[in-house]
Amino acid sequence: MLISSALKAQNDIATKEALAEKVYLQTDRSNYTLGETIWFKAIVAQAKDNVPSALSGVLHVELIDPFETVVGEKLLDLETGIANNYFDIQNFYSPGTYQLRAYTQWNKNFKSDFIFKSYLSITEDKALNDVVQKIDADDQDTTRFLFKPELIDSTTSSKFDLELAYDDRVKKQVIRKNSSGYFLLEQDFPEGTAWVHMKLITESGKEWSESIPLSQPAIDIQFLPEGGSLIAGINNLIGFKAINEKGKGVAVTGTVYDEANNVITSFKSNKLGMGRIYIFPKPEASYRVELKEPHEDLKLSYSFTDVVEKGSTLSVNEVGNNLAVLINSTQFVNDSVYVEVSSRGLILGEIARKLKAGKQTLMFSKESLPAGIIVFSLKDQNKNPLAERLFFNNLEIEALPIDFKMAKSSYKTGEEANLEFSASGIAQLASASVVVIPKELGNDQNIWNYFMLSSELSGTIEKPSFYFEDTDLVKPDELDNLLLTQGWRGYAFNTPIDEEQMNVFPEFALGVEGAVAALFNKDKMKEGVDVSLMVFGEEQSFYTQKTDSLGRFNFLLPPMEGRRVRAVLQTKNDAGKNRNYTLSLAESDKPKIRYDRTQAFFKQNNLQSKVFQQSESEGASDSFFDYDPEVNQLDEVVISNYELTPQRQKVMDTYGKPDVVIDGRELESKENEYNRGLYGVLLQSFGDKISFQMYQDSTGVRYQKAVVTGGMETIVLVDGIPVLDDAYQFLPNLPPSEVKSVEILDGITKNFMPLYRRVYPFKDTRSTPIQGCILAIYTYSGNGLYTATKSKGILKTSIPVFASTKEFYIPKYQREESALGPGDNSVSLYWNPDLKLKDKEVISLNVQNNEISGTKTIRIEIIATDGRIGYKDVDYEVKN
Repeated sequence: MLISSALKAQNDIATKEALAEKVYLQTDRSNYTLGETIWFKAIVAQAKDNVPSALSGVLHVELIDPFETVVGEKLLDLETGIANNYFDIQNFYSPGTYQLRAYTQWNKNFKSDFIFKSYLSITEDKALNDVVQKIDADDQDTTRFLFKPELIDSTTSSKFDLELAYDDRVKKQVIRKNSSGYFLLEQDFPEGTAWVHMKLITESGKEWSESIPLSQPAIDIQFLPEGGSLIAGINNLIGFKAINEKGKGVAVTGTVYDEANNVITSFKSNKLGMGRIYIFPKPEASYRVELKEPHEDLKLSYSFTDVVEKGSTLSVNEVGNNLAVLINSTQFVNDSVYVEVSSRGLILGEIARKLKAGKQTLMFSKESLPAGIIVFSLKDQNKNPLAERLFFNNLEIEALPIDFKMAKSSYKTGEEANLEFSASGIAQLASASVVVIPKELGNDQNIWNYFMLSSELSGTIEKPSFYFEDTDLVKPDELDNLLLTQGWRGYAFNTPIDEEQMNVFPEFALGVEGAVAALFNKDKMKEGVDVSLMVFGEEQSFYTQKTDSLGRFNFLLPPMEGRRVRAVLQTKNDAGKNRNYTLSLAESDKPKIRYDRTQAFFKQNNLQSKVFQQSESEGASDSFFDYDPEVNQLDEVVISNYELTPQRQKVMDTYGKPDVVIDGRELESKENEYNRGLYGVLLQSFGDKISFQMYQDSTGVRYQKAVVTGGMETIVLVDGIPVLDDAYQFLPNLPPSEVKSVEILDGITKNFMPLYRRVYPFKDTRSTPIQGCILAIYTYSGNGLYTATKSKGILKTSIPVFASTKEFYIPKYQREESALGPGDNSVSLYWNPDLKLKDKEVISLNVQNNEISGTKTIRIEIIATDGRIGYKDVDYEVKN
């Protein structure tokens, strides 16, 4: 029975995620080399309707290397959800696949799905394919690696440093040549370890990073029934997805058999490993799967949901301009049920219908529903969920039509190309970007498939552009297979609105936030204390306010550009006198880094080294495999009787385990009239581990700076809080009686670069060391340097400010003449992220082609103030 159904305009918020912000970064391309620039545009939009957000005023953007170290970070000043900036790729960056992520403070209230993540490849100007090779070993429980560090550093002699990261562990080793002149490592990994990430560091400081899959070739297939349950006695639509050991979709063909070995059905996937089958199961039936060539000999795992004797299913099909929703139930016959329709966490409406013989069909006009992913939920008469189905509602009127014109489709190298475009349907104003790049360097993700698809499903959508041509849905059946599989358990809008509280406030602007407490009791907060803030930017600014009932203060600052600016906070009482209070700044915790190893650079196959093949032919294979575990030293620290306080845990998670631990009681016992203060005791009694050098700051103040034996740059943390350069003068006189322990982390690379930049915010970033040491001091107060030094209500610090922007420079080329100067268009030909667009307004652009021939792609991305999106790719040729 067909029933035409109309939804009442309800738009109630059903899930917490409807209140989130979507973050999207458009980069100029996906591949870079050392010394180039990553250009990007940021869009922050309301998750519920894709309208550019006016909530957050600050966006955090980070560039993360394959070792999960933040190597670059920026604060962006959002103007109604829009900003743009760049990262310069320093020459000391290790080649590999880097994660680019972005988030607002507000989005810390939600799942990691609302933290934007994309992956960019950074390579040297020459291809290096054999730096690390995974080779066969006789023992199946042991993995063997061959290294060629000379490919990245011709000065490599007999050893190099190696860091291994796997299963949340980080190990450091020194790899030395064996007697045959090869760098070899044998390593046992815990069972189930899928990936190992390696960083090679030569003696001259050159690096190479690579992620290597440890799993043997295998295929896993999940069979997921429409609606959620595999129901006996009815025909079930089942979506399936096949992935390989690297987590990538893989095309498969095979057969499903029942427990009696009868053929139930055959199946064939698309190139991304997805497809669908139909099964009419019997109660308690079980199934097995066999694959056909070329995968019949691979290790295979698969899973079906259990067959249920009674259940309900929900199917959705497109019928002309309508959607037909079919209910089929074996547990309810003539009962009333409800169908709830929602989109992006908003309930669009709910319809009650009575089943007839367990069936019912509802018809919805497509134009009555929003474009994008729609959720149909079947509920019983008590509103208990029975089944759910996701469907992509394709509406051609949703996208902004882009009219594009170009004088011709082919140009000569160095010739200028002229183009113009306009968009119709813009209600007020739109923000547009244009990039022109070599076609092979284009991003698969774009503004349309991100906002309409990827941002609403958990996990990574492999090749999202596979389903669309510009904004046209060209593979609706394949997209439906994606929603049957990845959408089956991965819809991002699924947390009930009242399930969790949101404790993180939006970040409207730059600010300084913290609290005031009594000096010797950091838990006793002080209300009504006068706090003054002096900021030393381009102009000196002064602010005052009183702490609230919880002892908190929060200064909002005007926009400032740069990296960091110096600031001083001070407390006073009602009489205007300085008070000896404890000042502490709120530490903004970064979201946990989740690096998807399936995105990392890795070898396609287990390679047999050419040098091994050559040595085998020369009868030298025995010496090649002559592995001596004593050659390589494992640099691990075992700590016993060690109280893992929150401060220590934070330091260990961020930078690693300490190499040396000095107990505070021992320090206190060694203090005497000749060596007062912490540094005096360390110099007198532990001079073999740490030394001190005299420095002078910009104001002429002389102070001692600690240097861990070995001479590398040493940074000091007190209770896990970095001590900034202008506060180093207070460290020597720390009372040993206040110190719980002093710990040394020697030769770390994990997160050292961003730590150095935080401590020395005004130094040239090009001088940032990639490796250094940490002197970690823990006090009994646990609240940082200024409590331990008993400062009189003064806190000197520096605060981050908005990143400065720069323009994409395009030199004018003249035939048979050199360019006037180096430009940014040696690879990316054009980048303009900040075009303001009105309805049907024609934008004219000139693109200067360089001397490189090939197919070029013009990409136009638009978002309007009402959330409508425009997107178009156009190719043209450049010939010599």
